[in-house]
Amino acid sequence: MKYILVLTLLIAGCASYEVTQTGRALRTENQYFETVEKFSDRTTKYSGLYNVLEMQATLLNSEVTEAQLDQLTRFYLWEDSKFASEKAKRETKLSTETEFFLSFYTPERKNDDLQKDTTLWRTFLDVEGKRYEGKVTRNKAALAELVSLYPTHNRFYTAYNLNFPVPIKTIEGKEMKVTITGPLGSGTLHFNKTK
Repeated sequence: MKYILVLTLLIAGCASYEVTQTGRALRTENQYFETVEKFSDRTTKYSGLYNVLEMQATLLNSEVTEAQLDQLTRFYLWEDSKFASEKAKRETKLSTETEFFLSFYTPERKNDDLQKDTTLWRTFLDVEGKRYEGKVTRNKAALAELVSLYPTHNRFYTAYNLNFPVPIKTIEGKEMKVTITGPLGSGTLHFNKTK
């Protein structure tokens, strides 16, 4: 009976994390997806019966970034040195800016141009009564990698990175909202909402 209990505990313990060849524990894929979902929001805006824009975003804070490093380590079988190098790069980014991954869709392809200087869209981050204007870049990662990191992204959406000039380390955990607005419509995404 004692051996069955020990075996049961071992099996249950193994299900809660994965281990690299060097012995470092990684979050499971389910834990990764739960983390991404916790720091994501989505919205759809309509004009009559037609949607004018759909968007979903994930806040790339410390928790999501660490989870992504585990996910990438699992996919690419990173050595500890590669993991440490990528972690250092991400830590530097976290201390200089706030970043969101954005999946964006609008039915008119010509209006899907958030990254252009001539775009009609504007992006804002509101936190603690301050507003920051965003810089948008197209995320050119392969679709398979994007879907493995952001499970709600699909081939009909365009992948963008939104960057705001405020270190996430200074606003992490605070209520914030991202607004994307233009002549075609406006959508707002909420993060760290208090109940």
